[in-house]
Amino acid sequence: MKKLKFEKQTIKKAVASVVFVLLAIGMIVLLSLFFNEERLETQTLKDVKPYSVLAEPDNTLDAVIFGDSEAFAAFSPVEMYNKYGFTSFVCASASQYITLTESFVRETLEHQKPKVIFLETNAIFRKMNSTKPLESAIDAQFPVFPYHNLWKNFDPLNINENENDYCFRDDLKGFKYTAIVNKSDNKDYMKKTKEKQKIPATNTSYVYSIYEYCQEKGVELVFVSAPSTVHWNYAKHNTIAALAKKLGVKFIDLNLEDDIGINWNTDTCDRGDHVNYYGATKVSAFFGKYVHNKFDLPDHRNDSAYSDWNQLKAKYDVVTGKKANKT
Repeated sequence: MKKLKFEKQTIKKAVASVVFVLLAIGMIVLLSLFFNEERLETQTLKDVKPYSVLAEPDNTLDAVIFGDSEAFAAFSPVEMYNKYGFTSFVCASASQYITLTESFVRETLEHQKPKVIFLETNAIFRKMNSTKPLESAIDAQFPVFPYHNLWKNFDPLNINENENDYCFRDDLKGFKYTAIVNKSDNKDYMKKTKEKQKIPATNTSYVYSIYEYCQEKGVELVFVSAPSTVHWNYAKHNTIAALAKKLGVKFIDLNLEDDIGINWNTDTCDRGDHVNYYGATKVSAFFGKYVHNKFDLPDHRNDSAYSDWNQLKAKYDVVTGKKANKT
């Protein structure tokens, strides 16, 4: 009898454990339906800005730039649109791992059909611990995990029933503005060498995955290296150049383009780690011209369907301290 009673108690505990796990999974799935990219609140701009690429109307972006903070500091889509008329977005986040980059690429290309995407190369070298790929996979399936800090802002009465409407449109299109000046003394960071810096094997597999997915979607992949005296050097350049050649993709290293005119005394906010607004205007002017010349992207400036883009200049001028153009 004692043995039978013990077995019954064991079974009850096992059943209770299974029920608890199933309830927990159900709660996670339910919360993930609410904490998805389409229902993010504007109060959480700092956390969700890269996800706001999903707020752009489907099939309206001509180019998308992916990467870490080097990307969102250097490229201003509004500057490039004002000059050349093509639409772009910087889908980047601080210290972004290449696993997350791949997720962003896949999710973005489900909603957009850009002619070209640019992969900023710094994240390719960022080392990951062994659990990072699994974490990224879980985050992709269960948004409640990456958005766990949104609890305090969650309002169940403010859920948009229209799945095609998004809570947050980023007027800077992924660009992060800062006018802080903190000069760099490392002016010779691109000294030539034949050395190559090794890319972690796991990272390489994700780059190949991004490349293959772009091929599948008919989107051209291009490598681009933003100016940085802290995170870039010639050994990294050599590695990416070799990888680009192997894959048959274009590679532009903006650290080697003297015509940009970067002045590391005035054009960086953090001693050369990132360019500031003054550096970004130079980078965007050069890069916008490069994109305009190399890719046949449309000019939407006289297209009424892109009136929202045409209205961004005044807002951009306010953010960047320029005098708004009222004409």
